Amino acid sequence: MSKTVRAGSLLFLAGQTSSGAPHARTIEEQASEALARIDALLEQAGSSKQQVLSVTIYLKDIALFDRMNAVWQGWIDPEHLPARCTVQATLGLPELLVEFSVIAAA
Repeated sequence: MSKTVRAGSLLFLAGQTSSGAPHARTIEEQASEALARIDALLEQAGSSKQQVLSVTIYLKDIALFDRMNAVWQGWIDPEHLPARCTVQATLGLPELLVEFSVIAAA
């Protein structure tokens, strides 16, 4: 599976999570780590969070929304807000609390 796919002027980032390591247990830690991974992937592809067009956020428990959203608001550029959807979902590993799927301009 590719972490990033380019199609014309669009980048599609596969669902990004924290590493699931013991040091990233809270929703805040996991969201911060996943967003840092997104920053790195966007930079490698010649893009940035200012060019993010759409994000789908998957939460293990929707009760974590406000805490995750506080991290999101600290990360995203308020001058370049993407379309966004947040849903509750069963994630691939039981220790994961959040996953981000991103579409950005290249």
